[in-house]
Amino acid sequence: MTRKLIPALLACLVLAPAAFGQAAPWRFRWQAGQALTYRVEQTNTIQEVVGERKTNVVNKLNLVKRWQVREVDAAGAATLHLSLLTMRSEITRPDGEVMLFDSANPDKSTPEMREQLAKYVGDVLAVIRVDGKGNVVEVKESKHGPASRYESDLPFKVALADGAVEAGASWSRAYKVTLDPPAGTGEKYDATQQYTLKAVAGGVATLTLTTAIAKLPESLLDQVPLLQSLPSGEIVFDTASGLLKSAKLRVDKELKGHQGEGSSYRFQSMYTEELVEG
Repeated sequence: MTRKLIPALLACLVLAPAAFGQAAPWRFRWQAGQALTYRVEQTNTIQEVVGERKTNVVNKLNLVKRWQVREVDAAGAATLHLSLLTMRSEITRPDGEVMLFDSANPDKSTPEMREQLAKYVGDVLAVIRVDGKGNVVEVKESKHGPASRYESDLPFKVALADGAVEAGASWSRAYKVTLDPPAGTGEKYDATQQYTLKAVAGGVATLTLTTAIAKLPESLLDQVPLLQSLPSGEIVFDTASGLLKSAKLRVDKELKGHQGEGSSYRFQSMYTEELVEG
């Protein structure tokens, strides 16, 4: 009897460390009272050719935004308040005119821009609940656009995997892109974002992100407002602290013939976000 027990005990000793050593799933680790401050830079460029007319519009946006964790429930979902500490928006129109809003220098801002954008700085713009994986559970309040925006553009840019992640692993999230006015009339499109673990070192994981919309409209002109919803790039997540460290996303899409022969529409976007305080 003793001889039969020894191999079994040895097997347990060998297997136990592997079982106990399995990595736990990555999660956002919200803490009530926590304030997370991010610096955002984004440049969008639209180039369009229709007949003899060529237009070029450039929008440069710089933000410092803060997420305040108000409370965390038993399931690990946090209620967060979003506010903007600073904003600078510079739009170069097709005729070359530059329209500017700078919250640090409101007197030097274009009056129209100041009237439209000043109200978004300092106030609570949104109150949302986000679970430990980064998914939006509920949008309680949104003062700067439709609530649906948080489904297609996650507040912290990533939905973490259900289980532990190993090198080279991939996972995805399915969601809907909604074209709210003025871009559309509420049309919804099935979309998927795929994440792949590129590298992990020192408790910091680098992920790649790609986005696809399952079925685009047949009309190229109807595809135009969807181009901005197709980002790809890299996300850096601190697995130790459970925080987004940075994101670098881009879009470069072109449609040819969207308004007849010889016409074209190109949308380019470069987006960077970095944790500066947390």
